[in-house]
This record gives sequence, structure tokens and C-alpha cells, in this order.
Amino acid sequence: MRLIFKIIVAIALVNVGIIPALAGDNRAAPSEPARSNGQIRFAEISVNGRPLSGPNSAAHRRDSRILIPAAAVARALGDTLEFDPARRSISVRRQNGDRAEFLAGEGRVIENGANVLSVSNTGEIIFPPNNDEFLLPIEIAAVFFDASIRFDDIKTVVTVIRGAHAPQDITHVNNRSKADLYQIDYEYGLNRYSSATSQNLVVNASGRIGDGRFRLSSSSSSTSLQKFSIRNTSFNLERPNGQRYIAGDFGTGADLQFLSTNVRGASVIVPAGKMIVTSFAGRSYSGVFLPQTFETDFVEHRYRGLKYDTTILGISASTDIAERDGNDPWYYSAGLMRFSSEGRQGSLGTGAINYSTSRFKIRGDAVLGRFSGHDAYGSAFSRSAVAIDIAGTFQTTDDLAFHGRIAHIGRNFLSPQIGVREPVDLKAAGLTWSPAKWFSTSFNASSMSRPGDPLQNSRYATGAFALTPSSALPRVYVSHTESSSSLNRSAFTILNASKEFSRFRLYLNGTRIKTSNTSSVNGHLGATISLNDSNSIDVSQGIGSGGRFSGLIDWRSTSFLKSKLNFSAGMGYNHQDSRTKLYNKVSASIKLPRQSSLQVNYYHSNNSPTVMLSLRGTLFKKREGEVFLGSHASYMNSYGRVSGRVYQDIDLNGRFDEGVDKPQANVKIRVDGNRYVVTDETGLYSFESVTAGDHKVYLDLLSVRADLTLLSEASLETNLLPGASSTIDFRLVRTGRIAGQVWHDENENGIFDEGESPLADVRVLTSGGRDTLTDADGRFVITDLPPGEHIVLIDEKTLPEKTLSAERSLTIKVIPGRETSNADFKVIPVPAEIKRFPARTN
Repeated sequence: MRLIFKIIVAIALVNVGIIPALAGDNRAAPSEPARSNGQIRFAEISVNGRPLSGPNSAAHRRDSRILIPAAAVARALGDTLEFDPARRSISVRRQNGDRAEFLAGEGRVIENGANVLSVSNTGEIIFPPNNDEFLLPIEIAAVFFDASIRFDDIKTVVTVIRGAHAPQDITHVNNRSKADLYQIDYEYGLNRYSSATSQNLVVNASGRIGDGRFRLSSSSSSTSLQKFSIRNTSFNLERPNGQRYIAGDFGTGADLQFLSTNVRGASVIVPAGKMIVTSFAGRSYSGVFLPQTFETDFVEHRYRGLKYDTTILGISASTDIAERDGNDPWYYSAGLMRFSSEGRQGSLGTGAINYSTSRFKIRGDAVLGRFSGHDAYGSAFSRSAVAIDIAGTFQTTDDLAFHGRIAHIGRNFLSPQIGVREPVDLKAAGLTWSPAKWFSTSFNASSMSRPGDPLQNSRYATGAFALTPSSALPRVYVSHTESSSSLNRSAFTILNASKEFSRFRLYLNGTRIKTSNTSSVNGHLGATISLNDSNSIDVSQGIGSGGRFSGLIDWRSTSFLKSKLNFSAGMGYNHQDSRTKLYNKVSASIKLPRQSSLQVNYYHSNNSPTVMLSLRGTLFKKREGEVFLGSHASYMNSYGRVSGRVYQDIDLNGRFDEGVDKPQANVKIRVDGNRYVVTDETGLYSFESVTAGDHKVYLDLLSVRADLTLLSEASLETNLLPGASSTIDFRLVRTGRIAGQVWHDENENGIFDEGESPLADVRVLTSGGRDTLTDADGRFVITDLPPGEHIVLIDEKTLPEKTLSAERSLTIKVIPGRETSNADFKVIPVPAEIKRFPARTN
């Protein structure tokens, strides 16, 4: 009965909106964003012109803030994100190498060590256990990602822009391989108890086959330290045209609840006009312990174990969200399914209608089928059955909403798997009311009975309210549930209160459980004390009915190994029935190379020690996979690759010769100015996942050795095809220099004679724009010149009056690594002007 009670309460809470995560907040954003109280609840996100897709890819609104999923946006931008929930902080390394950190506890964004933003109201930002669910306000995200983030209220789209978005002008031939493996992740768990050991391993791989993106997931387990047995394996291939192919273990009926079941087989999903058609076939485990013979006396019955014993075939069609008119509130689904096993068979047809506006939402599912099998008493039957499930929400005002649900599943209804959608009559209703931001309340009631079984009935009623005032006052949550059935009555009351102070937090939890025969009360008082930025202590004391006592003290620290190691240790006690049991625990989490982490938990009580170990990380990863795997399916093939080599062309033959030419390491190469990579020890560089189209690739001369210069252009244009690879090499050569002297050649013999004066502060320049001034001895040197011929001249404005350069310009050949020192300039007086007069004639 407790299990049924939890299920019914969870269903009621979902329908009244108290558990939004189960109500769909983590779904991919549909074309028409959901609205609540006339505000956006979740909306599509566009990053550099491409919409995000998949779970946890939608923007949300909480009060007046718009929040975006930081992990999904970082992947789309090509950044690397790290989370530290213990410190309530996240950090990012952007594509250009800059590093930023957001400290929620301090309300600061730090970029490259400098404080660039300070904000308040960061205490309400939630750090969930799943990092992909972390939401960041856009005003903080804009500085954190160094991007332009704007919410388009007309299109209801959050746009994130950083850098240039290149057009799709394809001129190259695709030369990529037929398949690529982009990433392999793993998660291993080991649990060691006094009398048992269990371990599990999950491996996820992702990559590309043809123009499609695939994901492979496999999980296995073992009850000892011996070999693993595979539990589930699933392969999913998604193509840009909307087609999807699934093989292995998967769930069906995403849009039709009466068509949902677990299948080991294959499924094909294809778009058809404005609909999406899904077909599937395979085997499922019924979960039925089937007796070989049915007799009155059940003592001699022999039962068979669980296995994939049910054959399933099905097909369904649903409205394609991408093709639906944004103003259309209707969504339709329909499907057929046939299942057959030794214990139960059935054929059914089902349909669903979904209507959604800003004020009114309703969904209805109905099914009609013919089923045969055995009832609870072993009697065989073959009959028709119907089922219907209708749920809706009516937002009467911005503060008040009503919810309701009616479900009837006929007594002859069977599912492929036992325990799923059993016969039931369910009625539920409720309301939520939030007259102020600091106060909200709700009430829910439901009744459930089993058709044909008068002993299976229950009723529930739950009332709750929450007070969330400013930080100066405590926060309080209270709920009370009454339940009754043909067997007993019970009541359950919860009280939570907390108060935040500058350095610590106080909290109080209380429960009261009352059944027909017993009643118990439990209280828990505790505090979390922040010693400094990296250390905190939790202290709590509990007391309960029957002389039960418990206590705990726990210390947490994140200051070890430059914050790579999080450590906690604690001890506590439980006292009951005049007996006291002590226990202690230790927990450690350390960040390892290759994006790996290790977590170890040790718990020791009077009974036995328990050790739990969890190791997760990445076995293999290609950088281009981050963008490919995070892009929308229609854009996932619109990327190419730019690569090449930077080298010193010793023999000046225009190509890289192994053993002759010298590769240049640690040279920066940029694409469009907003991305850069550094060459490795062999001089090679590579830009993965570059958007197809026109791009400018150039070498950053400031990162080149001072005595080297480019033989080719520093900036080159390339037109990149989706999936193609452009190779651009940059040739460097040793620079040369030109040296010489400038003097006043008074006798104009071209020789610096004794008594003649050198000229200082004369500007000497080349046609390439390099210039310098002569020193007190009239000498000059122009360095870092590329090999070849250079025209050198004097700026005569810097010469003494009535003088000029005898050589108006010199053509000097520069040799790599050498100095050409014959660039001498002789300065002579301006020749006197001779006036001639015409001869006098008689």
C-alpha cells in the first residue's frame, strides 16, 4: 500500500505542477514554447544560427530571469565546461583559450584572473546532480561565455552569438571517411559489502556513419568480481532528413502511453509529410511467473523465471512538431500494436489528442483492444477491453490554476508487461494558488479502485503551503496527507524550515506518521557552517518517538591538491531500544586526467563496513565530436576541417622536405579571428568542426620567432565544404638585415674621407614600410626582412638643408640569416642652379 500511495501522490503532484521535471521541463524545446501565466516557461535556443536539440536544450523563465542550459550552450560554442557543485561554481575554457569562472557563492565572474562582473541574487541558482540540467541566467552567461545573448520576444527564441557565422557556399568535394568514432565514455561502479560484492559498467560511444550520427550505449553488471553479464545495449542512428534507426533495447510509445513498453528489437522512425511514422518489432519480458498447469491446488505449481518471452509488433504516427503551424494548439497521435506470449496475448488500437494554449491544456488517451490470458485465479479468458485517460489544467488567473485527471482501465485490459497499466479507476483533482511571490499553496485529492475487486480501493488528500520570504525571515514548507483504504487509514505530515545567515544555515525537518494502530513523530535540527571558502561543517541532531535519537557531524573540504580533491569525513550515532550504534563515514572525490573522476565512499557501522567506488571518464575523444554531437540533426553535417603545417623552408622549394626543412612549434593559427590553435612539435595544426563556407585563415606573426618571417601571405582565404578538409601550409624563412651608413660626401668622390661628417637622425626606409633612424655615426640597421630584393631610400625631409642623396634609392638583395652591409648613402649639396640668358642681338 505504501508503494501505491507513493505512485498516486507522485501522479497527483505531476498533474498539479509541483514536480515540473516530471511534467516535461527537461524535454527538447518544441516549436511553440510552453507558456505559464503568459510568460515563457521554455523556449528554443539558437547558437550562432543553429538551434539546440535534445534533452536539456531549452531556455526557461524563473520569475523575471531567463535561464539557459550552460552545458548545451558550451558544447555548441566549442567550449570546455567544468562543474564544481561543492563550491557552487562553474568554469569554462573558451575556444580562444580565455578562461572564465562563475562563483555563485560570491556572485562574481572572473576572466583570466580579473573580476569582470559582480551580481546579486545568485543564491537561488540551483546546482543539480546532473550537470546537463544546470541553468544559468543569460545576463551572467553573456559575460561568462563572452557572447551576445538576446531573447527575441516575437519569435520566442534565445539567440547566442559569438564570432562570425559563415554562409553555406559549398565548392569543394567531400573527402571524409565513411565513418568516424568521436567519443567513448565509461562509468564503473563497485560496491563491496560484508557478505556480497556487486559491480556495474556502462559504456557510451558516439560518432558518425555516412551522413548520420550514431550513439551506442551498453550496460553490464556482475554480482561478483567475475565476468560481467550484459543487461542492456542500444544503438541509435539519426540522419539529417529526420530518419532514425534503433536496434537493441529501447522503449516505445513516446507519444502514446498505452503503446509504451520495453522492447529488445528494432525500430524505424521516418517523417511522412506533417507526420512522424514509427514502426517497431522485437521481444519483451512479460514478467509473468506462468504456471505450467492450472489446478485448484496451487501447491504443485511450477513457475518459470523472467525472460524475453513476448513477441511485439507495432506502428504509430504523430504530428511532426517541426512541420506544425506555430499557432496550431492541436497535437495528434495514433497507433496499433500486437503482442503475444504463452501467458497473454493482445491486439489494440490507441489514439491521443493534445490541446495546449497559454490558459488551457488537456490531453486524452484512449485504447480499444482484444486480450486473452489468465486472471488472478488461473482462469483463462478472451475478451475486449477499453481504457481512457484524460488530464487537464485550467489557468483561470495568473495566480490560480485547477488540475484534474480521470482514468479508467478495464478489468480485462492486458499489457505486454505485467504491472504496467493494470486495471484501475482513478479520479484526481487539485488546485494551486500563489497570491504572492513569497506564498504558494496547493490541494490535491484522488481516489483509486480496481474494477471487479472491492477490496482494492484507496483515497488520498494532500494539502501543502510554502512561505519563501526574503533572506531575513525563515523559509517554511508544510504538507499533510490523509489516506484511507479498505484495510487501514493513515496520515503523513511534513514540516521543513530553514534560515540563512551570513556564515551558516539552520534547518529543521519534522515528520508525523499515523496509521490505524501506531503513531510516530520525528524531528531533525541541524546547521551548515561555512568556515571559509573551501571548508564547511554539518551538525545535526534528531529525536523521535519511542526514545529514538540520532546525531551526525560532517566536515567537507575542497582545498586539497589545488581544489582537485573534495574530501569529507564524519561520524554519528543511532540510539533505539536502549542500544546505541556508532558509525563513521569517509568520502573523497578527485579529478583525474582525460576528464575522469574517481569517487570513493566508505561507511562503517557496528555491523560491517561498506565501500562504494565510482570511476567515470573518457576513453577516447575527438574535438570535432563536441560540435557534431551537440548540433541539430539538420546541421550536423555542415562542418569541415582546416589543417596544415608551419615550417621553415630551408631550401626555398615551396614544399616541406623531411630532414631538411624545420617544423615550427607553438605558432598560433587563427580562423576568422575568433578561434585559434597552436602548432605541435611537428608544426602541424588542425581546426576541427569548422562551419562550411568562406573563411580567413591566418598566422599570428607575434607568435613567430623574431628572426623568422613569412614567405607566403599571412592571411589566406578558403572555401570549405561540409565534410571536406582544406590544407593550408605557412612557409617561414630566416630573416636578413640591411646595414649601411649615411654621410656628407663633401667632395662627391663616393668615399667617406677624413674630415667628412656622418649624418645622424636621418630616416632610412624600405618600400615594404620598414624604417629606422641613423645613429650619431650615421649608421643604421633594418632587421627582420624577408629574403629577396628590397628598395631602400632616404627620407630627404630629414636631411640638412640644401642637401640630397646621391643615390635616390638602392636595390639590396637580402639573404636569409645574413646581413647585407653595403647600403651606403652619400649626401651631397644641392647643385647650384645656373641661369642662362639669351644672347643680345643687334
